[in-house]
Amino acid sequence: MNDIIQLGSGDLQIEVWTLGARLNGVWFQGSDTLTAGSDSEADALGAKKYNGAVVGPVANRIAQAQASIAGRDCTFERNENGITSLHSGADGVHAQYWDVLEQTSDSAILTLKLPDETGGFPGNRTLVAEYTVDGDALTVSFRATTDAPTWMNLALHPYWSLGVGRAGLTLQVDADHYTPVDGDKIPTGEIAAVDGTMFDLRDLTAPSPEIDHNFVLRPEGRIVLAADGFRMDVETDAPGVQIYSGKEIGIAIEPQHFPDAMHHAGFPSIELHPGSTYRQNSTYRFSAE
Repeated sequence: MNDIIQLGSGDLQIEVWTLGARLNGVWFQGSDTLTAGSDSEADALGAKKYNGAVVGPVANRIAQAQASIAGRDCTFERNENGITSLHSGADGVHAQYWDVLEQTSDSAILTLKLPDETGGFPGNRTLVAEYTVDGDALTVSFRATTDAPTWMNLALHPYWSLGVGRAGLTLQVDADHYTPVDGDKIPTGEIAAVDGTMFDLRDLTAPSPEIDHNFVLRPEGRIVLAADGFRMDVETDAPGVQIYSGKEIGIAIEPQHFPDAMHHAGFPSIELHPGSTYRQNSTYRFSAE
């Protein structure tokens, strides 16, 4: 069953659903929602299955929907064009009902247990997603553990509209490089400079609707999204961020590790082993302009 959690009591309020641990709505200083959420559980299980959801256990794409770890060959669902695995298939965490571990007026901790072989991924895994509202800031933190070698790359997948949709948005990404992709949107392994390309978003600009790529964030890099009336500054400890600007409803900003990292030795590793804890933290700070 999907439970709906309301957090925040000042300028910033959010709505979190236990279905997909999704951020389904964000309101700042009495605005309309700043994200494109779902209107119903059916929406969140159907056409809007990724809107605002946590995606994983391995976000983004996996080439040929297969990989090996610790001598174990794994096969995943080919849910994108019958070729690649996208967001870990139909059994990804976006489609799971998370449990509420703790809740206050300003924070909620949700948890999900993934049995071994769920979606083809090894390990009995425990995932935690924590939402905290503090003044004008929302912090989203992920943690995960496993009892067998596996992969972990969680990402939050809201479409940020800031009340205007893609056409009214400008974007800045502190990234000097991005990861080019092939025809199946799988990284080639190259880490390319953004200079002279549509991927140069180092100053606020209206992004091309053709962008659906991972950007290599500078250390302590930030992302800025602005519209006439609102601004959102994102700080994250993730090494990359997927920017998807191909929908009119808004721009997806997904802090993450690099896509298909298990097939590219030059990318930051997404392997998770017993005794270690996966962590990712992102803060979204809002202001009126």
